[in-house]
Amino acid sequence: MGLWQIDNTLRESLATAERPIWLLVQLGRTLSIGGIMSNTGSDELEITLLPSGRRLSILRGGNLLEVLRANGFVLESDCNGMGTCGKCRVKFESGAPPSTSIEARLLQTEEIKQGWRLACRHDVVGPATITLPVTQEVLKTKVQQTEPLQETELNPGASVESLNLTPPDLDDQRSDTERLSMESGGEVKLSLCLLRRIPSILRSCHFKVSVVKEEGNLIDLVPNDHVQGLYGVAIDVGTSTLAVYLVDLETGEQLSAAASRNPQVKYGADVIARIHHIQERGRQGVGELQAVVLEAVNVLLKQLASEVGIQTSSIYKATVVGNPTMIHLLLGIDPSAIGHSPYVPVLCKRFSFQADEIGLGISPCARVEVLPAISGYVGADILAGMLSLSMRYRDLVVLMLDIGTNGEIVLATGNEMLACSTAAGPALEGGSISQGMSALAGAIDHAQIRDKELIYSIIGDAAAVGICGSGLVDLIAELRGIGLIDASGRFCKTEHPLSSRIERKDRQTLFLITNGKSRVYVTQKDVRELQLAKAAMRAGIDTLMDRAGVSAGDVERVCIGGAFGSSMRVGSLLCVGLLPPVQREKIVAVGNCAGQGAKLALLNCRMREKLEELASRTEHVELSFVKSFRESFTKHMRFPEND
Repeated sequence: MGLWQIDNTLRESLATAERPIWLLVQLGRTLSIGGIMSNTGSDELEITLLPSGRRLSILRGGNLLEVLRANGFVLESDCNGMGTCGKCRVKFESGAPPSTSIEARLLQTEEIKQGWRLACRHDVVGPATITLPVTQEVLKTKVQQTEPLQETELNPGASVESLNLTPPDLDDQRSDTERLSMESGGEVKLSLCLLRRIPSILRSCHFKVSVVKEEGNLIDLVPNDHVQGLYGVAIDVGTSTLAVYLVDLETGEQLSAAASRNPQVKYGADVIARIHHIQERGRQGVGELQAVVLEAVNVLLKQLASEVGIQTSSIYKATVVGNPTMIHLLLGIDPSAIGHSPYVPVLCKRFSFQADEIGLGISPCARVEVLPAISGYVGADILAGMLSLSMRYRDLVVLMLDIGTNGEIVLATGNEMLACSTAAGPALEGGSISQGMSALAGAIDHAQIRDKELIYSIIGDAAAVGICGSGLVDLIAELRGIGLIDASGRFCKTEHPLSSRIERKDRQTLFLITNGKSRVYVTQKDVRELQLAKAAMRAGIDTLMDRAGVSAGDVERVCIGGAFGSSMRVGSLLCVGLLPPVQREKIVAVGNCAGQGAKLALLNCRMREKLEELASRTEHVELSFVKSFRESFTKHMRFPEND
């Protein structure tokens, strides 16, 4: 038995064991089975990564997924290396280890023959050449599909003022801070980081300075000839995607926007997986997750500043939204208590701090404001979305949905507002799907059946390599429409020509989408994953409508937020039963309304009062305690009958 086989035998036997034992194996790395030692020696070996050609010299025995992460490569791993999602796929061009029984379940036989393996299942014990999947980020939807901001008073609470201070002399021995306070119009508060810079700045420019204030706080002091303007950023920390908007605080104009993948995905696709990572790693795990998200946000900040020709030090204010777990991790706070009943966050109220306290790459003394949340799973992003839609002030019955791994739902009926969060799972974002992926190049994002032919579109100039959430919903809706999927969710053959694409392979039924060099398919299990996700969302909607005493016919507007909602076809959502039966013209995609709300709060500090009022007047419904939710979930596992 070779070294690959010894290690994989251990992994297989421990795949269902208690996590502490598995972790001990991961950390220990020196194990004995029947007198045979698995050598974790200190000798180095080399692996070559394609298509970059980069060569890594690493210590023998390192887990391949962990080695790639440590060297800056991000592989999708929804399960955070537990071996259940099948996403951390790499192709061994040489030096392939024997496949495991887990890979036999998660990969096709032909793929295994070609050298495809799961990185989390193997240690590196010999030289190898490995091809990594190439992913081109396609994230513009997150920041581009936003409506113009509703009219709001421009009152950011920040200002810049030029001062020609009187230099000190023997007759005027006031302290520097007294001089600044008196000549800038009154008492100002200063931070220690700014106090340390004051003497050198004042004297280098002969006391001709510009002061930047934010609601009574002096946050920066610069020579008059160094003033670039007054800028702010709205930051949306999503579980999958980060979005940053750069705004001129003096004009209210949005200057630029950018988005990127949240690099925390390498520790798990959803908040539960990331909390699990922290429970394993403790304070170190919190630090790891905070470090990667801060680095990614700072890269976006530099990108935006460069685009408009300013320094990041001219950004003097920031507002931040996100779900509570993402906010905790950005601040370096352990969110573990959110992961189990009674799901209690460390903070829900509005919270502000200086940028340098966490290393946010803007002016060090800039005021960063985290907007308030409603509960441990209904966060500042949802409340900001409510603000941007002015739900509290509409005399309509409005349903707002944020469809993702955690589906958040808000129902407003005049003055009453109800909110809940339901664990839809990652299927709607491409997770937990056999060949699912995020909305990246190579993802099938839409599908239709026309004249008995399957037509699909692919993101980017690339061959199809997988399917994202919008493509999955479209495909299943279309197959349901022609009867190749019945109401229970089973594949069933009919006389339709596309029946020939239903195959039985490796003990599972699948529908073949493409049959080229790379076969892309959807399995029976994938259909079940979508059923679980849509049933959870629909049951949450039903629960809120029952609580409010309204029916689908009473709903006057359905607002679907986020990039996923913007890319979805309304007909497909209705066909699979994710939405209640409302008229199509009442359903609208509202883009990243969370980012819109964050911009409103950035531009007008009086929006804080509206946010706090929204939070206090919104009733959070904990679905785990509602019996009717479970009954509705079971009912909506089935697809609606075709009309």
